Amino acid sequence: MRLAVLIALALAVGGTAQVTLSPSPASEEVLDFLQTMTVSPQLKAALTPVLSAGLATKRAAPQFALPFLRQLSVRPAPQAEEALTVIHRALERGFIVDPLMTEVLKGLQMGQPWERVREILWIRYNSLVATQQVLLRYGIVGVGSQAPGGPLLDQDRLVLELAWAVGDYYFVQPQETLEAYVRARFLRLRGPVLAPSVVDPLLRVLTQDLVQQIYQAMWTVVN
Repeated sequence: MRLAVLIALALAVGGTAQVTLSPSPASEEVLDFLQTMTVSPQLKAALTPVLSAGLATKRAAPQFALPFLRQLSVRPAPQAEEALTVIHRALERGFIVDPLMTEVLKGLQMGQPWERVREILWIRYNSLVATQQVLLRYGIVGVGSQAPGGPLLDQDRLVLELAWAVGDYYFVQPQETLEAYVRARFLRLRGPVLAPSVVDPLLRVLTQDLVQQIYQAMWTVVN
């Protein structure tokens, strides 16, 4: 169920664009492939343990990570390093990174210019950081592990879903308010994807001001 939701979220921007996924490989295959990439040794050394922990805790799924790395391996090294740096930072914060990797895959398979792929990736990353910061401020989520090696918590998925909803609002530009758009999204997620005990506390405090804080912080996040 969760994998299907991540694919649906990743395809929310771009209409009918398709992302081709390989059969699920082993985590070791992902890590071994990373070592073959022509990116800086310093970045590989920093990313390897973080990605390993993310794979072990299901913050990164091998069936997303390996196609992502393979796509980057045929890009110029500076472009690959830009994308890997974002994934490194996201994993360090304990975020689920499958949708971030899928955004890159989707953009490259659609033939988007790298500048656009990079822009979307940073917007998505910034929305995760902004969402986490605002939810912590409101006490909707706790500090938690906020690291790739800690257990994956319900609040980690809550942060992901809210960040993605706010990001989708920016890309789709619907007529309804941001609060209405987010509320409708979470009413659909309540039950099939997230337990009511996770969604209801957010819905009780969800206001236009809260989501607007996330939306505005997306553009002021210090990376």
